[in-house]
Amino acid sequence: MRNSESRTRPSYVTSRIGIWVSLSVLARIAKHLLIGPMQVINLPLIFAMVAGYLDGTLYGFIVGFLSFLISDSFLGIGIWTFVDGLIAGLVGTVSGTIRGRDFCLWELSVISYLLTFTYDVLTSCLLYMAFGLDPLISLITGLLGLFIPAGGGSAFMIGPITETITALTFSILVLELKKRSLAN
Repeated sequence: MRNSESRTRPSYVTSRIGIWVSLSVLARIAKHLLIGPMQVINLPLIFAMVAGYLDGTLYGFIVGFLSFLISDSFLGIGIWTFVDGLIAGLVGTVSGTIRGRDFCLWELSVISYLLTFTYDVLTSCLLYMAFGLDPLISLITGLLGLFIPAGGGSAFMIGPITETITALTFSILVLELKKRSLAN
């Protein structure tokens, strides 16, 4: 059996998704145990983007959604679990659409920063709307909350800090994994 044929087998797909999800869940729980719930890096989003970019759109979506669903089963499930998981899955899907293209560190960092920024704005806006705020007010509060404490936040500039760390971690990780031929 050729290598490309084995990569489409259900057992390969299941194990690859299982590896990405388990790494994501473990990393998120470890981060919570070490520094608490303070958001300085979005680990499930990184693994959703990595899975999408290296393995394809379906991998990115499944890893993004399951990473939040499973890790939140340990950390606390709520409406945010499904909003975060769905949007992370969509971001993983989008990262899968650029699969196979060679980017330098700078290009990958910009792309992943924009994806992370989009994730942050969409999840904040949707959650504020779920709790009854008007869509425009939700969008404004979500955008402001990235830079100043708004809507229950407590840290200044936490959005750009999280987005930058997440984007750089994703970019470095993907380039290193590609060097080691771990991309499908």
